[in-house]
Amino acid sequence: MIRNIKLGQLFIIGSALLQALHHYFIQPMELFYTFILLFLIGFLPALLMNYINKDWTKAVFVLCGIYVVSVSYTYVDYAIVQSAYFFLPVTALLLNDRRLYSLSSAGGFFSYLILSKDAAADYFAFISIYMIFCLLLFMVQTIVYKTVREKESVQQGVKAFSLAVEAKDVYTQGHSKRVAHYSMILARHGAFKNINPEELELTALIHDIGKISTPDAVLMKNGKLSQEEYEIMKKHPVDGMELAKSFGYSERVLKAILHHHERYDGLGYPYQLTGKDIPFYSRILAIADSFDAMTSNRAYRKAMTPWDAKKEIENQSGKMYDPAIVEVFNRAYYDMLLICEENEDIYNNVNLIAHKEVSSGLFEGKLS
Repeated sequence: MIRNIKLGQLFIIGSALLQALHHYFIQPMELFYTFILLFLIGFLPALLMNYINKDWTKAVFVLCGIYVVSVSYTYVDYAIVQSAYFFLPVTALLLNDRRLYSLSSAGGFFSYLILSKDAAADYFAFISIYMIFCLLLFMVQTIVYKTVREKESVQQGVKAFSLAVEAKDVYTQGHSKRVAHYSMILARHGAFKNINPEELELTALIHDIGKISTPDAVLMKNGKLSQEEYEIMKKHPVDGMELAKSFGYSERVLKAILHHHERYDGLGYPYQLTGKDIPFYSRILAIADSFDAMTSNRAYRKAMTPWDAKKEIENQSGKMYDPAIVEVFNRAYYDMLLICEENEDIYNNVNLIAHKEVSSGLFEGKLS
C-alpha cells in the first residue's frame, strides 16, 4: 500500500513539473512561484508520515490530495482543471479503504462547492457527473474489496492447510516458515529482477502442501524409505501443484511448487529439468529448503551444524543448486543463521553422519 501512495506522490510531483514548464514557457501566469510552491508542498506531509506513523499515511495522503487539487483549481484558469477532482476518488480506490474513499469523494465535492466560480449550468453539470462517477467507483470498490477479502481468506486457508501437514510430524514443524524466511533473505541479497516478494513468500509457505496426500506411514517413517515408498513421496510436488491450481494461484507459484525438487544437473524430480530450465523460484527454494532440512533434526538423522550445511551447499553448486544462487547464499549466510539459531534443535547435536548422504541423495526425498 505504501508503494501505491509513493506512486501517487510521484504523480503529484510529475504534474507539478508539467504545469510549471507549461506556465513558464508557454502561458505565463501571475503568482507562478507561489503556485508551484503550494503545489509541491502538498505531497510532503504524506511523505514524512511514512517515517513518523505509517498508520496515518493513507489518511494524510488523501487530505494532501484534496489540498493539491484545490490549489490547482484556485490558481489555474482552465476549465479542464476540474477533471483533477475525479482523480481523488480514483486514487482513494487504490488504497482499498472505504472510509478514506468516502473522505476523498466528499472532500473533493465540498472543495469544489467552496471554490467554484463556474456558471450555474457548468456548476450543476459538474456536481451531477461527479456524484454519478463517485457512486460508480464505490460500486467497483465494493466488488474489488470483496474479491480481495475472499482471496486473502483462501490464502490463509491454504497456508493453514500446509501447516497441518507439518503438524503431523514434530520434526518438520516450522519448516515452511523458515524456508519462507530463508527465501526472502536470498531474494533480498540477490536483488533479483522480476521477483514478486509476496508471491515468493507464499510459494515457500505452501511448497510442501502436496504432502497432505502422502500416507502417514511414508511421511513419518523413522528410517530410510524403500524404493516404493520413495516413489510415493516423489508425487507430492505434482499433488501440491494440482491442489494450488484449484485455488487459482499464478502460473509462477504452480511451477515453483511442481519443480522445487529438481536438481541443477537434471537428476531431480518429477521431470529431471536442468539448469535454467528449472523455474527461478524453484532454484531459490531448493537452497532455502535444503538448508533448513540439513540444519534440523529428523527422526532418521541428527542435524548438521549451519556451517557444515553451508559447506555442503557450496559443494553441490552446479550439481543440486544454481551456482549463481549459491553465491547469493554465501553472502546471505549470516542473515540466514539468525533464523537458523531460533530453531531450538540446532545445537542438540554435532552428528555429521548424514553429511555425505545428503549430497548423494541417499535420503531419498527426506530432505523436506
